[in-house]
Amino acid sequence: MRARGIVAAVLAAVVLACAGLTGFVAQLRRQNLRAIGEVTEVVEGARPGTVLVRTERAGYDAAWWVVDDTGVATDTADARQVHSGPVEQGCAARACYRVWRGELRVQRSDDGGSGEYATVWEVRGAAYDALAAAYPGLGDPAEHLASRSIVVHAVAGGHVVFVADGRDGLLYRDAADAWHRLGAPDSGEGCCFYQPVPRLSTEPAPFDPVWPAAALAGVAVLVTGLLRRPRSVFGVGTVLILAAAAGYGAALAARMPGAGMFPGPVCGAPLGLVIVAAGCALAWCLPPRLRAAA
Repeated sequence: MRARGIVAAVLAAVVLACAGLTGFVAQLRRQNLRAIGEVTEVVEGARPGTVLVRTERAGYDAAWWVVDDTGVATDTADARQVHSGPVEQGCAARACYRVWRGELRVQRSDDGGSGEYATVWEVRGAAYDALAAAYPGLGDPAEHLASRSIVVHAVAGGHVVFVADGRDGLLYRDAADAWHRLGAPDSGEGCCFYQPVPRLSTEPAPFDPVWPAAALAGVAVLVTGLLRRPRSVFGVGTVLILAAAAGYGAALAARMPGAGMFPGPVCGAPLGLVIVAAGCALAWCLPPRLRAAA
């Protein structure tokens, strides 16, 4: 009975660890969304082939970032480098773009801006509502989740476009006419990276490693435990619970949000390996004790 009491205590600790990890991951995800700076302006850079991006974040002074024509944030800047104000329309040759105030929308005209404009990028409807709900403490979406200013640069092979999209960060159109929601520039140990923004509901879902990670972790612990041939229902049940807990923990690790400049997989992969190793170790050690007590 003493062995069973020890096992019950271990299982309770495993359950509590899973609950704590669940809360930690959820809190980290909310914290990351709160940490995304609001891109309030994008203007011409002090150097050719660059723009300056202004971000605001609660509790911090406004910051300026240098972004080059490839969309890479390369350095920090200060207000003394800003020599022009934000504009709502920009052109490269006869291709002109403008933002639509109060909405996440960009329009284009191919006749120098003198004729009709057509929408070339936007987030609206249910996708917009879901995006607004994803940002904690957003405020008025028409102000804080809307396209504000724009810069258009001619480059080899075409042109690129930069749009300040408020809490949704910096929007970038490359020379191949692909639009990218880059997020807000930020810095950690070095400079610079973008705080990632939530995926739109209209975007195709990327590969989700959750189920493979959970299955591999659960099977590894299950096989390890069963190799010890537990001879009681309690022993088999213990192995099954440990396998389920390992699978659940690995699933959480697979969806671990990034931490600062480190992306989610960099943080989640080591955690997942630790969970699997710990689960296998417990599954290997516990059943023999149960047999001895039988």
